[in-house]
Amino acid sequence: MDSSALPLILIELVLVFGGVMAFGWWQLRSVARDRQKAAAERAERERKGPSEADVEAGPPPPGNGA
Repeated sequence: MDSSALPLILIELVLVFGGVMAFGWWQLRSVARDRQKAAAERAERERKGPSEADVEAGPPPPGNGA
């Protein structure tokens, strides 16, 4: 192996590894944000109570076999 290519190989490894780590961090941040949003929506639904939530949701969709 030619040692003159070593810096290029190291730069490529750093860029690829850095890209993978940045993408993973971005995805984990997105999941945390979605979980927080879902928890806030759930808390809002529980705070409203079932009667208001049912009125906003409307009738159930047809074809449930009931």
